[in-house]
Amino acid sequence: MAHETTAGPCRPGHLTVRVEATDSDGDRTANDSAGRFVYYITPVFEDVRTDRAEVDIDHRQVRVDGVLKGRWPGTRELKPLADHKVDLDVDYWPEATVRTDAEGRFSGTVTVNGAVPVQAIYRHDKPYVLYGEAPAIQVGVRQVATRWTVQAPAEARTIDFGQEVSFTATLERETPQGWAPFGDQSGGVIFEPSTAGQQFESVGQFTTGADGTVTFTHAPWQTGSFHVASDSDDPFIASASTNSARITVLRASVFTSFSATRQQGRSVHVEGAMDFPDGWTPGDIPVHIQYSRNGEQWSDLLTTGATWSGSGHAFSADIPRAKNGYFRAHFEATDSFRAATSQTVKVSH
Repeated sequence: MAHETTAGPCRPGHLTVRVEATDSDGDRTANDSAGRFVYYITPVFEDVRTDRAEVDIDHRQVRVDGVLKGRWPGTRELKPLADHKVDLDVDYWPEATVRTDAEGRFSGTVTVNGAVPVQAIYRHDKPYVLYGEAPAIQVGVRQVATRWTVQAPAEARTIDFGQEVSFTATLERETPQGWAPFGDQSGGVIFEPSTAGQQFESVGQFTTGADGTVTFTHAPWQTGSFHVASDSDDPFIASASTNSARITVLRASVFTSFSATRQQGRSVHVEGAMDFPDGWTPGDIPVHIQYSRNGEQWSDLLTTGATWSGSGHAFSADIPRAKNGYFRAHFEATDSFRAATSQTVKVSH
């Protein structure tokens, strides 16, 4: 036979287990301390809430309120846990510790610096009370809206290859009074090509001054636009970006020679060469041979192609039954190259 003896009823604490045994001969033995049976209070959080669902750059304090109770062993009765420590965790890390009052109520304020969970936790403050936690409350972030305004270049323009362009833009933040310059913000500027697949050009990094303005000078080597972006490490500040007006970059094209000579049979033979001094060459180089009776109004006679000759891009053509007058060669502008016109040559019989 075995039975237990305790110092009192089932309440928080431990009970000593006493064991008695009788064998078949009637001999009895007893152990007054065969073990212990421990009763624990289970903590229960009620009505845990925050005073705000989201924080912003100027209001990062969150008050947490709630009630801590305990479920007593044996009776399962819920009673307030007075004078117990409650940790207020932010993003799973203790940020503040408060004590419950006589009714088990607690209240405390924590600083929240991002979209993170806030949680009330009881961590074994008193003997015979288990660990317990309230459901986490997700607190959001309301970001400050920001925007970029480009002052220069204010409109689309065309430049020669190698020509510098000034870029100026201002970062602003939204306030209750309207948009205001936003200083001490980091970001970068690139020159973004308009043709897909082309590599962007790095222009520079910056930290905005008190007036929120950044200025750079850059000589783009392709057609595109400036792209400015700010991306703060502060989760309360929204990122912002914008593009400037389009900058069309044209490379030079020149005729280095052109001649037109009357041949037997009334035909005219024309030939010449082109150069592209800025380093790039069009994939196709159509050359239009033009004619004018008086050297003022011009019309196309034919189109030939210039090809690499070893020292330049040469072209030639024969014009049958050509009239007396003026001849020249013309290269039309493309998205990347300026137009070019050769010298004028007068041909007669």
